[in-house]
Order: sequence, then C-alpha cells, then structure tokens
Amino acid sequence: MAKLSVKRFADLSETHDFYLGLADQYAEDERAKYITSGNGQAMTYEAKHQEALAGDGPLIRAEAQALDMSVSEVVESVLTARTQWEQAGAVIEAARLKAKKEIRSAKSAAEAHNAVLTM
Repeated sequence: MAKLSVKRFADLSETHDFYLGLADQYAEDERAKYITSGNGQAMTYEAKHQEALAGDGPLIRAEAQALDMSVSEVVESVLTARTQWEQAGAVIEAARLKAKKEIRSAKSAAEAHNAVLTM
C-alpha cells in the first residue's frame, strides 16, 4: 500500500515556491527520457547540431569513426534526433509553463499540486 505524504507550508508563497520547483523538476525528468542531462552533454549536442548543419566537423567525424558510419549518415542521424527533440521539448516546455502559470495563481496547496499533476 502506498504511503500518503502531507506537506505543510507556512504560507501561500512557500507553497508556490515548492510547486514551481517541482514543476521544473518534473519537466527535467521528462526531458531526460529524450536527452542525456548535464551541461557538457548539452554543449556537445549543440556543437554536433551545428556541425551537422554545416555537413561536417570534428565531433561528426569522431562519431562516424566510432560507430563505423559515414559522415553523411551521422549528419542525418544528428539532424533527425534534433528534430525529434525539438518536437518533444516543445511539448514539455509548454506543459511546464502552463503548470507554473497555474501554480502562481493557485489559492491553495491542492490547486498547486493539481497543476503539477496535469503536466
């Protein structure tokens, strides 16, 4: 049986802060289903995307060599992955922003909690 946990807040501002952070965390957890987390990894993804747009680059060549693929195959793979991420990322970001708007206008912890649950 699941254990119910009740969180108490000193005031509505503390409630909002807690659920705004929770909305961000839920969005990050959802993003992790599509991309590897971490600033260095994000920089690598962006650099590979820029190289793919240019048609070549050291990261693209390194991936091609490591995976025994052609540069053009890696370019296509990177561009396809980027398109898929942009579509998924847009959905995640819209849900996060909607939840945070609802949290900011919530009059109770229950309303703020429900905003996060609908993400």
